[in-house]
Amino acid sequence: MTTTTMSSLRVLNARRVIGRAFAETTRRVPKTKKNNNSSTTTTRGAATNLAAAAAAAASSNSNAQQQQILRVLSWNVNGLRAAIKKNPTLLRELREKANGFDVLCLQETKLQQSHVEEVSSALLVGENAHHEICFSCSTARKGYSGVATMVVASSFSNSSQQPTFREGFHENALERASFEKTEANVEAFDLFNREGRLITCELEKAVVVNTYVPNSGEGLKRLRERIEVWEPAMRAHVACLREDMTMTTTKTGEGSTKQKPIVWMGDFNVAHEKSDLWGNWTQNEKSAGFTPEERRAFSNQLKDLNLIDSFRYKFPNVKDKFTYWSYRAKSRERNRGWRIDYALVSEGSRERIRDAFILESFTGSDHCPLGVEIQL
Repeated sequence: MTTTTMSSLRVLNARRVIGRAFAETTRRVPKTKKNNNSSTTTTRGAATNLAAAAAAAASSNSNAQQQQILRVLSWNVNGLRAAIKKNPTLLRELREKANGFDVLCLQETKLQQSHVEEVSSALLVGENAHHEICFSCSTARKGYSGVATMVVASSFSNSSQQPTFREGFHENALERASFEKTEANVEAFDLFNREGRLITCELEKAVVVNTYVPNSGEGLKRLRERIEVWEPAMRAHVACLREDMTMTTTKTGEGSTKQKPIVWMGDFNVAHEKSDLWGNWTQNEKSAGFTPEERRAFSNQLKDLNLIDSFRYKFPNVKDKFTYWSYRAKSRERNRGWRIDYALVSEGSRERIRDAFILESFTGSDHCPLGVEIQL
């Protein structure tokens, strides 16, 4: 891993960490000098007060940890470099609009590796912060795809584990994926991995997955690869993450019941239900993003991986809430949109979802940001 230190943030070059398992980070506690007897002599009352104060502090810290909140945002920015040049304070404005966030997942950054340092200097979200940012840039095609994940410093400054990042599929995903390992399928798997579509970030109490799901394309030319390769590969990726966490918790004696929740964010390029598309449902069944195959695959992912759509869980009957509008025919002004961006959360954490939201009034892309807030 190559680390570039800047005045207010650390840029992590994800291209150098493909296939690296999550590192366990342990914060070193400085040793205290042993005092002699005369220097440690004190009255029983003072000792009792100190003990009481320590107990109260520990209790307060325990309660604070129990009430820890994770706020994650996701946004297909449709060209990060261009967006920042047009509005240098774009992400600061996003932070204000969203009332802050701990993790920000960006998709379709369209960056080349040579752009990372330039763009990262403009990604400041808070003054005097020291955020960690991981970029995954497409090497298969210039100015295409790409994702980035930012973790705000305050969300891990008091944590015993620093954020760790993984680019691309888990190293065991290809072997575990259910598709037939034909030459064409393996080539498609490798191409997806080189297009900068996936970053996984492990925090102390959660795992955040950031994805830019392949669009099936004009004429549905990538539909087969998406359904038969990408979907099984992502299913294997998430399953492997859970196995890793189970192994870790077992080794530490915590048991699998302490497994971290998975928060899967991104542009999934599918409107799951009719309520997620403005209209023309029959006609759009032949269009990328609303084919029966894509919608069924999304349903299967939710079921097979025990995940829930956090926004639909919180607002089951809400209509006309979208995350994407075509630039054509004034679609955004007319609210002829698609809800194709999601915040998926582990089924076991459904009761911990405090909020799910869509910031449809925030502009700067043909997508709008969305987010989820969960209690850890």
